[in-house]
Amino acid sequence: MNQKPAKNPTKKDSLLTLTAEELAKVEKLKASTEGAYPVDNEWMLLAEFAKAYGWKAYQDARQDSLTMGEMLTLIEASRKLEALKQYEMASAVLMGSGAAQSKNPSQTFKSITKDILKRIKVLE
Repeated sequence: MNQKPAKNPTKKDSLLTLTAEELAKVEKLKASTEGAYPVDNEWMLLAEFAKAYGWKAYQDARQDSLTMGEMLTLIEASRKLEALKQYEMASAVLMGSGAAQSKNPSQTFKSITKDILKRIKVLE
């Protein structure tokens, strides 16, 4: 039987095209990256700080250009901003789904979001 290759090959399809030698290399690489380095709380905080504020901020933290208190306060502020973002997304989903289930979705959405629109108006 002559089968056509899949238009969108899956991961499994891709693995079938690898030679035994290539599969061995993949397994070796996979094994070398699983749990290779221990990660303690300090590294988790540094990683979170770097993710939130960038490479330069990470370097500054490592070189003690800011205090531990400043770093921890900034991490907590980042966490609060992320929680606020999640709350805003949840609120948007609730507004959208509530409006969609109403008899007049467009009017309901306008009514739900009128206060938001008032807050974003700028002087002309």
